[in-house]
Amino acid sequence: MSITVYMVRHGQTYLNKYRRMQGWTNAPLTEKGIADGQVAGERLRYVHFDGAYSSDLARAAETARFVLDANLTSDSQDLVELPDFREQFFGSFDGLTGVEAGEALAGVLGLPADTTYGDLIRSLDGDQLMDAFRQADPAGDAEDSQMFWSRLNNGLDTLLAKHQDGDRVLLVVHGILLINLVNRFAGDAYKGIEPENGSITTWQLDENGLHLETFNDTTTEW
Repeated sequence: MSITVYMVRHGQTYLNKYRRMQGWTNAPLTEKGIADGQVAGERLRYVHFDGAYSSDLARAAETARFVLDANLTSDSQDLVELPDFREQFFGSFDGLTGVEAGEALAGVLGLPADTTYGDLIRSLDGDQLMDAFRQADPAGDAEDSQMFWSRLNNGLDTLLAKHQDGDRVLLVVHGILLINLVNRFAGDAYKGIEPENGSITTWQLDENGLHLETFNDTTTEW
């Protein structure tokens, strides 16, 4: 049993624009971010979705509604918001720049003080990086890898339980979440590549997990 998941990264927010950490913090979509969602919707307008889902964070849900508004297939789907597909939670690092977060994490990891978050994404295993956030967060709120994967796996199980073989579903999610999924299920081929706002990544999902078909696609019309 396998379903196709059209995984869209939400449109640009103001925190994206300012290059700041954005986990569970809600920031509004920019004008570009609204356009990101509308363009993704145009590219998916002929896909019949058997289910439509998003993270319950506002930027993902709003983007999903733009995608659904553009859909031209006969059956309109109601959007289901699932907390399991929230972005990785950075705790007290939310809102900081990548430079500021990188400096704090570098101290925990024994790396040079000028290490940035981008450097860490390109060089570290995703689970190591999540665990470092948890260790470095003075508030103790950031997720570690076990916490992150527990809810993500629950979300994937939910999709499989709700659908039948051959179904196609929309799922609007987040950038670091996508990076973590690609690192786990597709190896190192795309390591360090941040998916663009409004990009589309497609997977086959079955009982063995996710199988990548396309990553960070910004041109295909399905």
